Amino acid sequence: MKLEEYLETLQRKYKAYFDIYPDYSILGRRLDLYARSHVRSEKFFLSRKVTLAAWETNEYCLIEGHSAKIHASEVQEFTTFLVNAADELVKPHKEHMSSVVTGILVSEQGFDPQAIHLGTRFKHSRSFWFGLHGWYSICLLLVDLSSGRVYANSRGKEVMKSYQPRPMPSTQSVLSPKQY
Repeated sequence: MKLEEYLETLQRKYKAYFDIYPDYSILGRRLDLYARSHVRSEKFFLSRKVTLAAWETNEYCLIEGHSAKIHASEVQEFTTFLVNAADELVKPHKEHMSSVVTGILVSEQGFDPQAIHLGTRFKHSRSFWFGLHGWYSICLLLVDLSSGRVYANSRGKEVMKSYQPRPMPSTQSVLSPKQY
């Protein structure tokens, strides 16, 4: 699968629940795709005029694609960027419950073994005001289009299956003739 095809597939998946921004820049870094979702829930008492409680959940997906093989230094730069981006994107307040920042690094040529090790070991989360203003965590996914594999950190394993690239269609499709 080519990078452009994979990005189009992600856009189709995101379309129903996310606001999508192709070729987006955050903190001076160009992303191939940025998607965000904001959900607000409320509990009412007798009518909608009396709100008992409200909470918000957010998800931010930051996708960066590369045609070359990705090495450990590039994964390290991306994780540093994700931490800084999370601090920029997540705005805690009394109704903020949780935010998930999903960083997806896509490569057409695969990943260096050290890059995979670094990516799967990455862990970062933060709570605000002892958790009363919510928290955020970062999911990291490394998508290898050449092998069709997805590598994820512990938080990313929950969504890993959704980012699995579809297998390449076989060039040789031999159908056996029906025998009557």
